[in-house]
Formats: sequence, structure tokens, C-alpha cells
Amino acid sequence: MNLQYTKVGKPIRVMVVNPLLPTSQLLITKLLSGIIFGMNDFIDLILLVYSNEMRIANEYVQELTSCGFPCFNTIKATSDLPHIYDADLFCIMTNFANPNAFDFYKDSDEQFDTLYLILKIALSLGKPLTGVALQEVCKKKEEESHLHPVVVCDGFVVMDVLHSFSENVPSEVFYCATPLRSIAKTILSDYLKVQCRDINDAYVWAVNDVDFHVEIATPYLIYDNVSREDVCDWDAMGKEVLDKLKLDHVQFNASWMKREFIEKVASTSRENPYGCIYRAAEVSKTIRYIFQSRSDRGEEDDLVTSLGIISDGSLGTIKGLPYILPLLIRDQQWTVNKRYEESSHLRSEIKRINLIAKEHHAQLHQYCKKFLDENITKHVFIPDVQDSESEDSFCYMGISTRTSDS
Repeated sequence: MNLQYTKVGKPIRVMVVNPLLPTSQLLITKLLSGIIFGMNDFIDLILLVYSNEMRIANEYVQELTSCGFPCFNTIKATSDLPHIYDADLFCIMTNFANPNAFDFYKDSDEQFDTLYLILKIALSLGKPLTGVALQEVCKKKEEESHLHPVVVCDGFVVMDVLHSFSENVPSEVFYCATPLRSIAKTILSDYLKVQCRDINDAYVWAVNDVDFHVEIATPYLIYDNVSREDVCDWDAMGKEVLDKLKLDHVQFNASWMKREFIEKVASTSRENPYGCIYRAAEVSKTIRYIFQSRSDRGEEDDLVTSLGIISDGSLGTIKGLPYILPLLIRDQQWTVNKRYEESSHLRSEIKRINLIAKEHHAQLHQYCKKFLDENITKHVFIPDVQDSESEDSFCYMGISTRTSDS
């Protein structure tokens, strides 16, 4: 009798910040159902909540446990601030109306609470370890199968804040989701009246949802066969396909793709499509892109996609600032895809978005430093009722200051 089996690796430790948000709950369902990592990867799920939310969080843990998800291994709730080695994957979810644009003139409770929590996490992630915690980390790093930590955020704002205030944490671990790639392919498929899956790869360079550039790989339709025998043919779309779609070079050409197409994408992104379902879907795809390249199933090709990362200075971008860039991901590393590096139009667009990236980062960093000084460093806010369950829980927000080295 021939028996076949699939190797099951060590459980993936996933920490979800703000797990009680509707977006987070949708993401958790995808994680435990095997939609993101696959059915052969088990998950140790850690839910990071405020200490005054522990009762609700524990009820949620019981509910998840009772569901009998196929990829469930362990689930626990905690209010202890994390270190970067406490999980293989950190999912930072927020309740910002738009996770890619911070409103410096809005002073809502939701924005305050989210920024407070993110800054506390940032200060904790890179904190030096001592004692038993340090020994455990050294042991895990010696294991060949141990994954490098990954921090996936739901937008630019959180990624920028975490990178700016997390000392000793390498910039390569930070990623964020972007809707621009999906929006671009959807708009082009609607215009051409074809299935979205028929559109070729989309490449995105951006600093937010409205300042960006998009290129669709040629030919635009994956099944198209472009011939250069006729000098009038456009290299992005074959003449036969154009005729079949009842389009001509006036209705659809390179100029249309650089102007009208970009304007349509920007118009859609300005409508702020960040409902809980859409945001959970984008974060799920981002995690799948990253971990798909880490699988041991024999994939030889680099994974090509566009994600938000902290730039390494490629393509003339400013090193250390957040961008959405086209990436080549393999194993546990990414490199910037330089396919359109020689395009003069792209170089011009990057110069334009560099100015926006620099200005927004400076403004956000200054705002966070002032916020940190007033609300965390000086401990301005005093709670009405101190959490009686933990003597060392941080005032006002109820986040425990204990880390894994205690």
C-alpha cells in the first residue's frame, strides 16, 4: 500500500492587534480557516487587547475555540505589550477611517486611542531582552525553520509610526496592504469588459491613495498575442483583440492609460473604500503574498506584487520612508522590481511623490513626538478607575507594561 502525506511544519505564531474590531474578526476567520496559509499550517493565535477588554476577549477566545477551525492550534488573549520576537506575524489593525491618510486636524477618540496604542507597541517592539526571554529568542533563532518576524499593517500611517519609533527593529519586517493594485485591475477590466483575472500584472509606485503611478504589464490581457509586424500595432494590445473589443487607438492607447486611467483609479480610491470586509480582504492578500514565498513546496519563481514597505532607496525613492513599490519576494527577503526603471515618465512620477512622502513623514513624525511627550512620557492622563487586576497596567489606556522579558 502506498501512503502519501504532507509535511506539517511548526505552528505559526500570529498576534492580532485590536482583534475585537469587525475587520480583525473577519481576518481571524480567514486565518483559522486555512484560506491564507493553507490547510497544512497550524496557528498559535495571540489576541492583543486593552486590559479592560480582557473579559470580552476571553469570551471571544471561547467562541473561536468552539468553532473547531481546521488550522486552530492555540488561542489566547493578552494585554502585555509585545516584543518583536513574540510572534512570527503581527497583524496591526486600526479603526482609522482611512488607514493611508492621517487627519492632523481631527481630534476624535478613535484616532487618539489608536495612535496611543500604536506608539506604545512601537516603543515595546524593539526593547532589549534579558534573562530567560533572551535565551528563548537565541534558541529559536538557531532553529532553521524559524521564520523571521513580519509586521503587516492595514495602511501607511501605522507602518510609518511603527518604523519611526521602534528601535532595533529592521525596516525589512514592515509591510502594509494597498488597494491600488486591485482598483487598477478592476477599472481596466470594467473598461475592456473582460474578467479581472484576464488582466496582466499591475505595478504600483505610491505614497498614498491619490499620489501614485500604475503600469499594467504588456500585453494587457494575459491571453493576447501582440504582433509587431504591422507598425501601426500597439505593443500593449493586439489588433485582433482591439477589434474584438470594438475599440480603436483613439479610444484606448498609451495616452489614455497615463491620464484617464490614472484619474479613474484616483477617483475610486478617494471614495475611501475601506469598509471592514474590503480591508480584511486586502490584509489577507498581503499576508498570503509574503508567506507564499516562504513555503517549502518547491516554488522556484519570485513572487511579483506591489506592497507597502519601508524603502531601501531603490528607483530614486528616499531610503527609510514608506512607499508602495513593485516587489520581487523570495524566501524571507524582498527586492524592488526594476522592470520600468528606464521609463522617463516613471522617474518623473517618483520625483513628484518623493516630495509628498518627505513632507507627510515629517509632519506625522512631529505630531507623534508631541503626542508621545504629552500623553505617554509625562503620563498626563490619570484613569478614573485603575485596573485592579494588574498593578503594573499602564494608566488611562489599560495596556500592561509587562513585556516578554519580565
